[in-house]
Amino acid sequence: MRHIDFNTAETLLLFASVLSLTIAKFIDEQKFHSFIMLFVNYKYLKIFSKEPNQTTTPFNFFLFVPQLICFTLIVWIGIDIFKLPININPYLILPFLFLFILFKFYLEKMIATIFDITSFVESFHFHKVTYRNLAALLLLPLISLLIYSNLNIKIMFYIILIVFISLNIISLALTLRNHQKLIGKYLFYFILYLCALEIAPYLILIKFYFIDKASN
Repeated sequence: MRHIDFNTAETLLLFASVLSLTIAKFIDEQKFHSFIMLFVNYKYLKIFSKEPNQTTTPFNFFLFVPQLICFTLIVWIGIDIFKLPININPYLILPFLFLFILFKFYLEKMIATIFDITSFVESFHFHKVTYRNLAALLLLPLISLLIYSNLNIKIMFYIILIVFISLNIISLALTLRNHQKLIGKYLFYFILYLCALEIAPYLILIKFYFIDKASN
């Protein structure tokens, strides 16, 4: 169970999210506005997906931080909601998730180099991360409402979980749609990529970190 007075951990993490978005806007205000406009048009993706190494720029890193924090808070609150016998705080979940995503990212780059599909994987990854960064902007107000309101925490968590899963499915669907021509060209490699890097890592993570610990 979480017993943190005044929601200190949640407040610090949510503040870090807002601060990170502010820094991203300060780094490139025009680009940030283009990113926000993804809600109504695809100009941001059309322009910046053509530039190399977009995912690893400081601007995209600060946009990624709120996504990481949202994921961390959902996992942490979920442990409490489902009463899993795991004693961990968000300050440990966050770096663990960051290292997991970092490992996955460089594994993707290595496999892309081996299969000679680097440009395709970079573009695919940039689209996917961008949509998920945008989804984090929608999740942050919901998570804040869960933490600071008097609404039923379980109902709110299930709503957030449904929205979180739905947004990830939508982001993947949009990314697949935007790359349907290239996917047809690299279909075999894409299937390997999808199974090895988009499905298997999360199944392994759930199996060894949550199910195994919960059963002990």
